[in-house]
Amino acid sequence: MFDFGVGYSELFVLALIAVIVIGPKDLPKMLRAFGKMMSKARGMAREFQGHVDSAMKDAGLDDVKKDLQGLKNLNPMTQIKNEIASPSSSSKSNDFDKYFGAPDEAPKP
Repeated sequence: MFDFGVGYSELFVLALIAVIVIGPKDLPKMLRAFGKMMSKARGMAREFQGHVDSAMKDAGLDDVKKDLQGLKNLNPMTQIKNEIASPSSSSKSNDFDKYFGAPDEAPKP
């Protein structure tokens, strides 16, 4: 569920402990404060990412970022599958024709 390895059972145990320790009366206030803190942290991270992106653009590294993203989309397996599915007239077929004749020719007695 979460990237940091907390499943549903662990989350349930944490919620139960929070209800016991904090109490059901103050739990909504605490969750609201936690949500505000998380939104501020996300905003700060977004602002930091914007500053890093603008610094990269000023330094001329935005082309490098685009190249790296292009490499991320590169999938050699699809290229191999395409080459196998549509074989071109390579030297293999020319070698076959040279030694065994073209497939449409009748065999010579």
